Amino acid sequence: PRGSVSKLRKLGVNLSNNYDPPSSTPSILQKEIEDFLCQDDISKQAPDKKKQLHGKQIRYLLHHLSTVHQRFVTETGNSCHYSTFTRYVPDFVIKPNANDWGTCLCVTCLNPQMKFEKLQNLKSRYSIIKSVLIDGLTDITELVTDEIKTKDFKSNLAILKDEQFTITYSEWIKKKNDESNILVSTKTTITSFIADFVNKFTNEIENLTHHIDRMRQQFRAAKNARQMAMEEDDVATIHLDWSENFKLKQARQDKGK
Repeated sequence: PRGSVSKLRKLGVNLSNNYDPPSSTPSILQKEIEDFLCQDDISKQAPDKKKQLHGKQIRYLLHHLSTVHQRFVTETGNSCHYSTFTRYVPDFVIKPNANDWGTCLCVTCLNPQMKFEKLQNLKSRYSIIKSVLIDGLTDITELVTDEIKTKDFKSNLAILKDEQFTITYSEWIKKKNDESNILVSTKTTITSFIADFVNKFTNEIENLTHHIDRMRQQFRAAKNARQMAMEEDDVATIHLDWSENFKLKQARQDKGK
């Protein structure tokens, strides 16, 4: 209607300026995070080349995301918040299902995650299991990094000890095989009463909590050492890492970790 434009101008709305939509160009931080996550010691490409997402081959994370964030901060010196870091994780970099691993990367990390996923699969069959689990929680590390949630979950988990049903699950166990006398990490299927399962799961949650806390402390210490070396002339830091050697056997690699 006549006079509408002039009225809008009086209100401070300038219709002569063209609207510029937000840029789709990745930010510098986003690019740094994506490049970091695509390093072969952080993630591995899926062996099946057909597993792609939006034209990019899927990569599987080799560590918990919270640990990767700590390492990113330590190695790049960029102290971005964890929530910012997770927002820029590309969708083709994913955490694999714990049951999909053909070899064991870390018993302390994988076994409790596999048990957690087993309970998730059984919640439709047993209503009491559904009441124990936390809605929307799929990663055990999101639980153990929260002290209050961990305490409440273990308390609720103890309720299952009064149940009488059995449960069949998989876990990684170090044992000898026919070809070697050395203990080798082997995925094993076990059937036990739910009470025994809960006791084992509870202990593994406790171990995982300490395990992740130690890793975080190590990365914080590494960051402080790096910063000190940059500020003081008489201080130096040396970064040592495990060098991959394809001549080593799997058993030897596990034993050396």
